[in-house]
Amino acid sequence: MNTAMAHPMTESPQERLAAIIDSHQPRSILAVSLNPIPVVSQWCKDHDCELIEIQSPTPFDALEDIERVDMAIVADQLEYMTHRDGESLMGLLRNLHTDSLVAVYQPTLAPQALRWPSNGFLALGCREQGHFSQDGRSLDMYSYDLDNYNFERSWNNARFWANPENWGKYWW
Repeated sequence: MNTAMAHPMTESPQERLAAIIDSHQPRSILAVSLNPIPVVSQWCKDHDCELIEIQSPTPFDALEDIERVDMAIVADQLEYMTHRDGESLMGLLRNLHTDSLVAVYQPTLAPQALRWPSNGFLALGCREQGHFSQDGRSLDMYSYDLDNYNFERSWNNARFWANPENWGKYWW
């Protein structure tokens, strides 16, 4: 079930982000953002969670010194990077630094040449968490969680296997 559809969008982006963090209960969060993210700072204070912040237009060098964290949040960052650099950042975080990732993206802040395509986050295995609009501004929220990004398919079992007697015996 798409979690974006399960929650009415009457909640604010801050409330939605706090709910995502609450659902994971991380002990450490890496925030990659050009500006502080107040809801993340407050959540970490309230829950004795380590907060590591990278505030740089080019965060790649700073990431070299960062160990794995329970969750990473990217906000107010991708709007100012090329799509290629943004994908590299998201991939680096997802593959080396965390199993849970949240991206907050404001497409109208990005110059037209830097805007992500509408399916750019989905192509990285992210799920929609909400689309918010207010006063001509828009904000999109996506999440990636290694534990549930690749959902179980009803057809992927021994019943639909070409040689059901070999199901689970071999690794190619």
